[in-house]
This record gives sequence, structure tokens and C-alpha cells, in this order.
Amino acid sequence: AGRPGRSDRHSGGSAIVAGLPEAQAKLARCCTPVPPDAVTGFAVRGGYVTVHRAACSAVTRMAAAGREAVPVGWGESAGCRVTLVAEAFGRPRLLADLTDAIATAGAAIVSATVEPPSEQRVRHTYTLRLADAAELPALMRAMRQVAGVYDVARA
Repeated sequence: AGRPGRSDRHSGGSAIVAGLPEAQAKLARCCTPVPPDAVTGFAVRGGYVTVHRAACSAVTRMAAAGREAVPVGWGESAGCRVTLVAEAFGRPRLLADLTDAIATAGAAIVSATVEPPSEQRVRHTYTLRLADAAELPALMRAMRQVAGVYDVARA
């Protein structure tokens, strides 16, 4: 392990690269790791290391292909970006109530997608920015408490 690499500036994460001192970390979009997730990294072109949750299916595929993991860890928490999927029964004001719950919890909405209802069920996908990853469980609980919502999970 060398000296820590630079933290990811683009995603608001706080991953640091321990094994490649000059590499810059980028958080993987496939699994959106946030502290305190167990993470691993893989060197990619351009001097970057992509940081994945250890349980990400992409990690399994890369390891099976013989790619060598790079040790990574979390620095001080400096906020995070996470994608959540809310499954709910469709009803009037559902979108308003979910975005209100997100705002009340202190998260900023970066993007939102609502899929058309299918058999009275609807899926909302939100990419959110949190000031601190420790706020994620409370945010997910607040979203689950919205009437009609039966599941909230990380994408």
C-alpha cells in the first residue's frame, strides 16, 4: 500500500485508493457504493480506479476474468450520491409525497424517473445526494413510511 490516492470529486464520494498512489477513484454507477459499504477497486484506462461494492456482480465477473483488484478504502465522510428505487401502489400525489419525504430527510434529488404503472404498481428511481452516508437508513425508512410504498432499495 502506498500513500492514499486522490478522492473522487465528481460523485461526492470519499473513496481513496490505497494501492495506486497516483490514481483517481471513480465510484461505479452499477452499484453506487457509499460509506460504510465494503468496497474493492479495479484499475481502468486513464489512471482511474473504479470503486465497487464488494458484493457487486461486476466484481464477480472481473475476478472471474482474471482482473486483479486494487485495495481501496473510505476516507472521511464528505457526503455521498446514491440511487434508490421505490416500489409502490399507484395513487394520486405519490410523487409529491415521496419527494417531500426525501426533501424533509435533507437529501437533494439529482435525478428522478417514474415508470408507467403496471397492474397498479409503479417504480420510482431517484439519484440523491446526501450530506453524510450515515443518513441513508433514515432516508430509506422515511420513504417506506409514505402511504402505498412497499419497498425501497438501493439500485
